[in-house]
Amino acid sequence: MDSKLYAGIRKVAPLAAVMVVIGSAVGYAWVQNGNSLDFSETDYKIVISGSMDGEPRDQYDIPTIPVGSMVFIHKVPSGDGAESFYASLQVGDVLTFDYSHPVSHEDMVVTHRIISISESDRVYTYTLKGDSIADDPTNGSVQVVTSTSGDVIGKVVGVAPWLGQLVVFLSTWTGKFCLIIVPCLILIGSEVVSIVRTVRADGKDDEEAVEEGTSEDPTGSDTVEVAFTDKVERIDVSEDGLFRRSI
Repeated sequence: MDSKLYAGIRKVAPLAAVMVVIGSAVGYAWVQNGNSLDFSETDYKIVISGSMDGEPRDQYDIPTIPVGSMVFIHKVPSGDGAESFYASLQVGDVLTFDYSHPVSHEDMVVTHRIISISESDRVYTYTLKGDSIADDPTNGSVQVVTSTSGDVIGKVVGVAPWLGQLVVFLSTWTGKFCLIIVPCLILIGSEVVSIVRTVRADGKDDEEAVEEGTSEDPTGSDTVEVAFTDKVERIDVSEDGLFRRSI
């Protein structure tokens, strides 16, 4: 492969990889957000119980919700959009809502599936049940909310199991430690590689300079330059006995 082409590929490859990762992330977020990139009316929650981790309901948009999943919730619109929102809900949709337990009176946020809907004077009543609870014929526990109660937070439009588990992990001390240490190690490794490359490049430049320069005397002595001339010196002895130099 041509060296220039190879160098060009090496420069473009990291950018292409980053673009692929970003594109994949955007596409994944688009799907989980109900085929929309508008997140202004989206809420996110982590499911911590297994009430929706039952047999998958493949006939619905949300087949199941494993424990630890992050759910994408389209919140109930304010104003006139609320009525259209409630009217569009169907059996099988999954709602997230505020709920007060009838026995313990504990306030909680629940995510369950609609199993029946009734309407009277434009007021909708939704009966909901968890999938794992519905799979148990001996468990008759249900929740009831209405369109006027103000308890409904929104409709679940996407489920991201691995993303929820990642968020849960990063919320632990181990996750926070890894979040700090791993980037530091990557930065240190990058600096070490850069230093090694610089040292190698300097050494290579020195070797090339020696090869292109004047050869050194193998005996270790300094190089002596000798200049030759066509003139010949002659020393004559005069009659008075003095030496005189003539050219």
